[in-house]
Amino acid sequence: MAIKFTTNRAVMLSLITPALAATSNKNTLPALEGLLFSLEDNILTVCGYDLEKGVKTSAQVYPQEEGAVILNAQKISAIIRNLPECEIHFEANEKNMVRITGAMSEFTIHGLSAEAFPNLPELGGDRSFSISQGVLKDLIEGTHFAVAQTDARPILTGEYFKIEGKKITVVALDNYRLALKEEENAVFGNENNYSFIVPGKTLFEFSKLLSDSDELITAEFTNKYIIFKMKDIVFFSRLLEGEYIDYNRVIPKQNKIFVKVKTADFIESASRASLLVDEKLKTPLKCSFTDDNLQISCTTQYGNVIDNIKIEKTGEDIEIGFNSRYLLDALRACPDETIRIEMSTPLMSMVITPAEEKENSSYTYLILPYRLK
Repeated sequence: MAIKFTTNRAVMLSLITPALAATSNKNTLPALEGLLFSLEDNILTVCGYDLEKGVKTSAQVYPQEEGAVILNAQKISAIIRNLPECEIHFEANEKNMVRITGAMSEFTIHGLSAEAFPNLPELGGDRSFSISQGVLKDLIEGTHFAVAQTDARPILTGEYFKIEGKKITVVALDNYRLALKEEENAVFGNENNYSFIVPGKTLFEFSKLLSDSDELITAEFTNKYIIFKMKDIVFFSRLLEGEYIDYNRVIPKQNKIFVKVKTADFIESASRASLLVDEKLKTPLKCSFTDDNLQISCTTQYGNVIDNIKIEKTGEDIEIGFNSRYLLDALRACPDETIRIEMSTPLMSMVITPAEEKENSSYTYLILPYRLK
């Protein structure tokens, strides 16, 4: 199907770049490695879809002939990115040969028939809510590190969203840690309660499209798909099916050791102690909480390190071990200057929460300890 239009480099990049997030590089179907360009009236739509997630972008162009064609995503992206700021003429013939001219350059590339592109799901849901881009981005980035990376328990490769009126809770957990973030009064246009599970890898790609602004994004969902709509971008993903783990049961409630520590001090100390960690042997960091001091140490084939920082502690002294990466992932996700740590025994999980309660937002990070030899 022929297609012909004129636009500029900036518009083309604004359409192509978000859609790249939904293309597949490891698929036997060439259409899934491509972007679908379709022109109707004066609106050019670009769509990427890998059967798990999809991105649809649209913008006004100067139309000359309506039609559609599929182009390899990486090739067309590279071509447009490497052109100077200029007017671009795009023309595809009936045999899907596409000619792109801009400035003093001309490319001719092979396309695919638009009919080869997979059918998209219905991009509208019967339930919806709105939330600011900045809040949603913060929720995803503050929990994503705890998503399970293996398919041993497929449900844990996703993030659990719970909507209760204006409140939103996002949870991720694997077998070693848990990340939970809550925001009160963050959801608009909703009075109902519901929950869904979004694949973690999909959410990570989606978070790259979000800004830190207060601009609202609308989420619509069905039993199988979630559709996020913002300005000229529609992002959609399949949902994971099944029951999520009762995460409240894994958070220790009877802790008796409480510590206040500056987040940056803890991160810097753990980072220094991690320099000698043996990744193959997964050497733990030994954390000794005594009086007003936290000593972090590590002994491996490379040598040993001892690092100390000041803390405020109530309760007994404790010596407990942690995987350095799991500990640092949780600490780096903490937005506060000072955090509160709760523990009970060297074999029970450590719980991290804000040192000072906030009116509308909270987080809970949990890390399972390593048994020290």
